[in-house]
Amino acid sequence: MKTVLHRLLFALLLCAVCGSTQSAQLEEVIVTAQRREQNLQEVPVSATVFSGIEIDRANIRSAAEYLALTPNVSFTEDGQAGARGLGIAIRGVNNLVSGENAVINSVGVYFDDFSVASTPAQVANPFLLDMERIEILRGPQGTYFGRNSLGGVISVTSRAPDDQPGGRIILGGENYEHAGEQYNITGIANMPVSDNLALRVVGYYENSSGLVENICATGASAERCSIAAANNYVPDGSKDSGHDYYMGRIKVAWAPRDSTFIGGTLMYSDQDQGHDENIPSGIIDLDTLNTFGLGEATDPRTGYWPDNRNQLSHDRPEKNELQTWLAILKLQQDLRGDKVLTWISGVQDASLKRLFDNDLVGGADNVVRNNNYEGTSWSSELRLDTMGDRVDWTVGVLYADDDQKQKNDVFTGVGPSAGHDLDPPMGVFVLPGFAPGLGLGQNQKRFKLESMAAFADTTIRLTEGLELIAGGRYTRDRVENDLQAFGVRPTCCFPFSPDYPGPPGPEFFASFINVLNPAANDKQTFDDFSPRAGLRYQISEGASVYTLASKGYKAGGTSLGNSPEIGDPAYAGPFDQETLWNYELGLKSEWLERRLRVNAALFYLDWDDMQFESFRALRAGPAAPVVEQTINIDGAHSVGGELELLLVPGENLTLSTGIGYQDSQIDSSETVILTGDYEVDLKGLETPKAPKWTVNAIAEYRTQLGAGEGWLRLEYIYRQGQYSDIEAVANQQTLGPAPATGLSRPIGPNEFPYRTPDYDLFNLRAGFDTSSWNLVLYVQNLTDEKYYTGTQANFGASGIRLRPHPRVFGFSLAYNFGGI
Repeated sequence: MKTVLHRLLFALLLCAVCGSTQSAQLEEVIVTAQRREQNLQEVPVSATVFSGIEIDRANIRSAAEYLALTPNVSFTEDGQAGARGLGIAIRGVNNLVSGENAVINSVGVYFDDFSVASTPAQVANPFLLDMERIEILRGPQGTYFGRNSLGGVISVTSRAPDDQPGGRIILGGENYEHAGEQYNITGIANMPVSDNLALRVVGYYENSSGLVENICATGASAERCSIAAANNYVPDGSKDSGHDYYMGRIKVAWAPRDSTFIGGTLMYSDQDQGHDENIPSGIIDLDTLNTFGLGEATDPRTGYWPDNRNQLSHDRPEKNELQTWLAILKLQQDLRGDKVLTWISGVQDASLKRLFDNDLVGGADNVVRNNNYEGTSWSSELRLDTMGDRVDWTVGVLYADDDQKQKNDVFTGVGPSAGHDLDPPMGVFVLPGFAPGLGLGQNQKRFKLESMAAFADTTIRLTEGLELIAGGRYTRDRVENDLQAFGVRPTCCFPFSPDYPGPPGPEFFASFINVLNPAANDKQTFDDFSPRAGLRYQISEGASVYTLASKGYKAGGTSLGNSPEIGDPAYAGPFDQETLWNYELGLKSEWLERRLRVNAALFYLDWDDMQFESFRALRAGPAAPVVEQTINIDGAHSVGGELELLLVPGENLTLSTGIGYQDSQIDSSETVILTGDYEVDLKGLETPKAPKWTVNAIAEYRTQLGAGEGWLRLEYIYRQGQYSDIEAVANQQTLGPAPATGLSRPIGPNEFPYRTPDYDLFNLRAGFDTSSWNLVLYVQNLTDEKYYTGTQANFGASGIRLRPHPRVFGFSLAYNFGGI
């Protein structure tokens, strides 16, 4: 605790210098947290906002960069949907999954006012080129946003076209210490077509050789890929975790009349990556223990974290390909009496193709994974806003439809039938000698969500300084699941039959084939009313307090699984909708003649029927059928707060800090069965993705240098350790022998790797700006801190996979022309 306090004092020290008498003042921050433009200080929501200038200066190109600078927001990077794949939690509210992906998300992600949260990549992470702002809203946002906003909302707004012709070309590059490098180019053009019509076009390309190389890539020598040489196997793995990214976006703004606005966004992105960007930990997970019967991890000749931070060993070609189309149309009509009618409709179509060497040991070629996901999401919202002298109110309706299809195939390579060695001192790999290509986990899934909602919200000014806030949203969700799965069965040589002497022989396992299991499907309908109510009081011209109670909601569904035995029906386990109440007390204030901004919030979260996913086998042993079983936890709570300070002590210096604290706990006694038939009790455990302390501090100094402005920016980030999922949270209860197999596996000191390490991160950036040129130089992870953010990439013989974060040296150079 003393160490945490020292870090807090360090962060606050940056905002303690208030002696300057210069006239610099804070700029007004505009947000759309209530779906209309307002001053951040007048909105009763705990929010962190990044402007377009800050996004550029902080080198923010992915969600992980701005989430690290946001109090009480957590994330994990598992690398299973490309280098940009991640999971997000706000105040500990997140998708508690351990399987392929979540379809109904707990955190809403909006791009230009359209929900993009429903995606095959689990969490949307749009490219952040030419942005106007990013808003992170903490707490349930059910009234105004509804969909996927149980824990909060991330709203990303791209820059709109204007009437000034111009453009920008940006060249950038990075070098990853002891790893690869990356280069990128961005082109931006603003094109007024007429007095009332303008276009803004953005194009982006990025090429990277990645953070991690493969010692068993195609053409690898016997010395580098020694296990392949021992097995007389020719490795054919991908070279590295490098990628190619492409993104194109067109934004249109048309005002045919003064009272009418028509806008549109069309965006396409393509992410094409080689193997995953992670390295082995040397600690195997429960699924590997149960499936392979391994009590210890197998070193693929790379070593383990933290000694190894840039190598893995895979012997198969791999890919992570994600393509996304996004189209948004917005119509806005001003009506009489300060009324505005807004219609927003959009569609998102995304696909994820993943080929993965699932045994994680190059030269063994035992297990391969192939995933093909497709998802289409569209919605249409009609909203009427009225701003009056005494009353503001909003009413609206929404219809949304999400449709996702999954094809999953986990199959055997040539290794099992060849009896490949993993590590000569440990003997032969224990997966039986199945025929190559046998489907160990073969299924097709479909998930559909049809959602209809009606909402209303009002702000009533009771007196000159007191406002009453009240609103609510009624939602009806129709959830449909379908599963078509395949099992395995032998076709001959059955052991223990009257004419079969002795234990199972090679011919028995070689005779296994895939068989079609009974199809499973389920349909459920969920109804919910989520209100919010509160008061806001203007203490003085620059300070206000608010109190708010709001409810969040997430639809339930049914967990479907393979048949455990031939002739038995498929597994189907329904789970209830998840709800939580958020009780919040907040302060929005500006002091010292608008040179110091102090925003703070205290909150209490009370969960009912929290959804937890437990990845478990329906029986022990290889080729065991599995189910991603979601259960409900009766009760949990979290208490905490956020404090954000922004100080402008003089014309040249800006200081800021953000501090978040949360203490979460599962209250009810819930017994959960994990893979290997471990029974764990969750009572008293903290919820995943909920680090107690999140701290950041930034100091930025600017000065005139000749015809331009030079600036220097130092960022400090501290994050306490966290757990990623239910297996990580309950790791101390799974140290003994597994009931299903009698095997156990070790865990490292300090619950390694399940509890992520605390880390202190420093980033240093400098730049020089003129009217035509912008130069930025930076070093990220200045002190080369060894850390990772999560453990959701688990299965494999070399252990749970971790994403490294090397020191990064980078630059960007922009040339501006015209009026941009």
